[in-house]
Amino acid sequence: MKKKLSMLLGMLLVCVMAVGLFKGITVDAASSKVKLSESKKTLYVGEELQLELVGAKGEVEWSTSSAKKATVKDGLVTAVKKGKATIKAKDTATGKTYKCKVTVKKNALSSKKVSLKAGEKYELSFKGNVNATWKSSDEGIVTVENGKLTALKKGSATITAKIGSAKFTCKVTVKGEAAVVNDEPITLTLWNSSPKDTAAFDLYLRAIGELEKDFPNVKVNMEGFANEAYKVKIRAALASGELPDIYYTWAGSFLKDFVDVDAAYCMDDALEKYVKKGDLPKVMLENATYDGKSYGVPLTMNIVTLFANKELLGEVGYSEMPKTYNDLIKCCDKLVAKGIIPFGCSINETWCVTEYLESIIEKNIGADALNDIFAGNASFDNQGIADSVVILQDMISKGYFDTNVAYSSNDDIACNFIDGKYAFYINGSWNCGWFAGEPSLEGKVLISEFPVIDSSKSQLGELIGGPADALAVNAKSKNAAVAAEYTAALGKLVCKYLYLDGNGLPTWTVDYDDNEVNELTKEVAQICAKAKAYVLFGDTAMSGNDASIYLEYVYALFTGNIDAEGFIKGLAKDIH
Repeated sequence: MKKKLSMLLGMLLVCVMAVGLFKGITVDAASSKVKLSESKKTLYVGEELQLELVGAKGEVEWSTSSAKKATVKDGLVTAVKKGKATIKAKDTATGKTYKCKVTVKKNALSSKKVSLKAGEKYELSFKGNVNATWKSSDEGIVTVENGKLTALKKGSATITAKIGSAKFTCKVTVKGEAAVVNDEPITLTLWNSSPKDTAAFDLYLRAIGELEKDFPNVKVNMEGFANEAYKVKIRAALASGELPDIYYTWAGSFLKDFVDVDAAYCMDDALEKYVKKGDLPKVMLENATYDGKSYGVPLTMNIVTLFANKELLGEVGYSEMPKTYNDLIKCCDKLVAKGIIPFGCSINETWCVTEYLESIIEKNIGADALNDIFAGNASFDNQGIADSVVILQDMISKGYFDTNVAYSSNDDIACNFIDGKYAFYINGSWNCGWFAGEPSLEGKVLISEFPVIDSSKSQLGELIGGPADALAVNAKSKNAAVAAEYTAALGKLVCKYLYLDGNGLPTWTVDYDDNEVNELTKEVAQICAKAKAYVLFGDTAMSGNDASIYLEYVYALFTGNIDAEGFIKGLAKDIH
């Protein structure tokens, strides 16, 4: 009995010691939670950073290793001069010191020289979140408020921004007449190719709403139309002289038709400040530039993309996208054998067929050769194109396409892909946002460019697409100058919102947080980052009449009413 009692007392003693030990561990863990909110930070001169010693037991004493580089007061760090400093936070209760290494970089105004028209607005900025004191040398010529300039009348003035003891200047030259008459209400009409109640239409509305503060006297009445209907409507408006003030257009020969009859306003002056500031890479203007002058404000860019349903590919033994053309064909054969339809395509919207055909042609004859043909510098009477037509028609005859819905709309075809009816879908990268938002496709979508067919003539990185979507201004609009300024600002915002929505890739410089952009769009961006050449969509690259003839021939070959020889010979004869 004594032995059992002794054992019991021993066990109780162990438990008491364990509890004490556990309490000790808890106290230590609590003390280890003291942490400085930042341990390493890069700031620009004039920028501030609020530090906090989280979990401090007592008062906090702040100090800096170099007040000449960065000061600190109550945890508020101010970057003073280029260099490095260590900010220290001492917990007086424990005596422990916590450190944050601060690197200070030079700051600079976004522009040192700006040229504006009277009535124009422009914003100067610094790197980082900097508070500056602004002043204009002549407020009768240009005013400034928190870096936002307003040009009033012809002349020049110097804008000075002061951060602490540092001064930064920008010379502003104001020329011309006021682009916007501030006390006169102006109504502009805008047409775009996005129907009402679509995401893109709503994004236009969002951008228009945001511009109200910069263009308080401008009201915009917008109408949206379906893609194919819009092409007919805008050309009819061109012929009748009833274009709206601002209109959506495709670059290349499509816009050139408007430029050739003086129906497009030159955008050089309106875009100059954005190009100089670095907001708009000049290369993005090339497809809308004719005889050295730019007539379109670029929106997003897109490329033809090969989408695949990973789950359906898995049913025939593929865990990833087929890498080669031969492998793609083998995969399609296996899908057909298993009763799965490889592709769906709308013949009702013939441009959808061109997404397939042009991908095949480019990866068969090469981007340079196809560009020359679309530009009219080479003939369609090309054996490589004939071979490409045979490839597409073989795919049709082998049952790769869903022929039961060929006359459905492209949206219907895309919905079928979402519903798992097709293993593949070839269309524009603008679908990324849509597909990424579909729960039924989560984790199932694979993306790539079309594989190379003839490696002696083509290579990966040669893509169909590029900067094609744009906004143009009617040169005959009574408010053309105002519309040009407004359209430049609108194009920048529309590009931003379309990109963030996954509805295209940005043509304007991304100076905002894009972490929320869907992964599919980011994958396409990676493909574009490795691009070696672009070929603008055929019906965009060619002039209006030639584009119509081209689409008629594409329709005929997809429906089996013309063979490869008839396709290349006919186009060579009918397109000039």
